[in-house]
Amino acid sequence: MDIPETDNIHFQYAFKAGYRLALEGKSAASMPSAIRRDLEMRNYFQQGWEQAEQDVKQGLAYNARTCWKCRFIWGAVMILGGAATAYSIIYSYEKEQAELMQRHQSKIDQTVTPTIQHAPSDLSILSQQAREDLLANLAEKAQQTKYLPPLTKVVDSSIKISRAILTSGLNNQQPIDEFNESVPKYIRTLTFFTEIHLDSPETLTHRWRFNHQYLKTVIFPLDNQPPAIWSTIKMSSAWQGRWDVEVLNNQQEVIYRKTFRYGVQKQ
Repeated sequence: MDIPETDNIHFQYAFKAGYRLALEGKSAASMPSAIRRDLEMRNYFQQGWEQAEQDVKQGLAYNARTCWKCRFIWGAVMILGGAATAYSIIYSYEKEQAELMQRHQSKIDQTVTPTIQHAPSDLSILSQQAREDLLANLAEKAQQTKYLPPLTKVVDSSIKISRAILTSGLNNQQPIDEFNESVPKYIRTLTFFTEIHLDSPETLTHRWRFNHQYLKTVIFPLDNQPPAIWSTIKMSSAWQGRWDVEVLNNQQEVIYRKTFRYGVQKQ
């Protein structure tokens, strides 16, 4: 078995699990739930599964000249190694989750910012992106009891919005790309760019809503006619699903709403 070139023990565990289950003749539906929830771990699981099938076909997994005792010892080592790795991952995750919930519970209010600037040092076992996703997921769970009311209707307004674009970034204050109803999961920074036309000074607001919660609110006090306003949010794989980003006037009435899905596809 050729272990993939990665130092991440999660990916090694997923690869070994796929290899072992394939040799045992089990179906892919027996994939552990810890692996099923992570796209990268599923990919390594699939690589291990495919390598096991290839090894069996080439006669490398069960060489006829290898004594049954050697095969038994090798299998026992694989099982023990996989069990030890799984135990280590589960123990580390539960410890980290308990500590993180305690640290962040007092800091979370009704507006949750998804930007995680300082990750705890005891999360060094995870990659930077995995740490951000874990913290964002914990923040979302802590907010589950603070559900918002249903969406309010969009009112007519003298404020004209000529363009409202979701983009991954700006160049010379212009969008570099555009997403409509779907934003891919690999996009981790999303900007809402709006071109507006005002008849008088106004205070506008961009408000990002996901899973019955406001995750970010940005206020724009406008004394003159700006060419455009925009707000940016850091996305996380823990926030896949329907999003609504709204433009509000100074009476906090919704004058524009853009709905999109992040990551997962609409069923």
